[in-house]
Amino acid sequence: MAALLRAPRIPLGASPPAAPRLLLLLLLLPPAQAAPGAHGRPLSKVVALNVNVACGRPYIQGKIVGGVDVLERKWPWQVSVHYRGFHVCGGSIISEYWILSAAHCFDRDKNIVAFDMYVGLVDLRFASNHTQWFEVNKVIVHPTYQLYHPVGGDIALVQLKSRIVFSDSVLPVCIAPPDVNLHNVTCWATGWGLISPQGYVTDHLQEAQMPLISLPLCQLLYGHLSYIMLDMLCAGDIRNVKTVCEGDSGGPLVCELNRTWLQVGIVSWGRGCTYPMYPAVYTRVSYFSKWIHYHIKNTPPPSQPLPALSPMLGASISIPVTMLAVLSTL
Repeated sequence: MAALLRAPRIPLGASPPAAPRLLLLLLLLPPAQAAPGAHGRPLSKVVALNVNVACGRPYIQGKIVGGVDVLERKWPWQVSVHYRGFHVCGGSIISEYWILSAAHCFDRDKNIVAFDMYVGLVDLRFASNHTQWFEVNKVIVHPTYQLYHPVGGDIALVQLKSRIVFSDSVLPVCIAPPDVNLHNVTCWATGWGLISPQGYVTDHLQEAQMPLISLPLCQLLYGHLSYIMLDMLCAGDIRNVKTVCEGDSGGPLVCELNRTWLQVGIVSWGRGCTYPMYPAVYTRVSYFSKWIHYHIKNTPPPSQPLPALSPMLGASISIPVTMLAVLSTL
């Protein structure tokens, strides 16, 4: 996976903001142990969005550029967002009706009817007996999206038309609370994005450990304080050239705290796979935690839920993912 999307423009003729000495300093420093917003307070109690299932507890405890193939059931909240039959973004399961993703994945020029959500999916070519397919009922984009920053407020809630059936392979992730403490945490990014600066792709879900990078250091590397705002966080393994890339957008950055996985970031933007000295920039989930809980609590469920074509929980054969989308049009 390597870094997306639309970074704020550097003024024409300006020199690159990340001077060699800054990169050298970054490489000499130990990995960052805290992201901005961590105040040393104990982690507040995680409030589950689901009554009947625990969040952030995968069955398996535990390419992105530099990533490795993922075992099935390791990241059971991973979502593949398809538009007109093609994978375009990632997402995460946060409750039985709700997916969390990036706002830029649902730009105004896109037709909501053309989106499909797949859960329980590891290989984009084939649906397993754990795969479920869903149509979108509603997309709620944060009101500050692109208001104060070209990619600021980059978060979206996607309500499904039918309920997700949870299993060992399909589970929700926990949402980081506003006062989350990110000292000494292990964080991972997952997705189906490009796996090299040359544009190589993979159909298999990739994972990579991503050290968190402090806000001041990230602002220093990008060369301007206004590029990295308080609703963002930075992460990336610059030493080993591991980062996120196109196709990973909207996917989760998760950290393990007290044997529970919290989603702390959503893949948002960066300078691209070819510039590993720039960390990937994520939407800071804890910043929007109250907004997420408010809408999930107060948005009515779909009036006429439709049955999903999959899960085929008793099936033992694999079905091409594209076939599920074709069947939906019949």
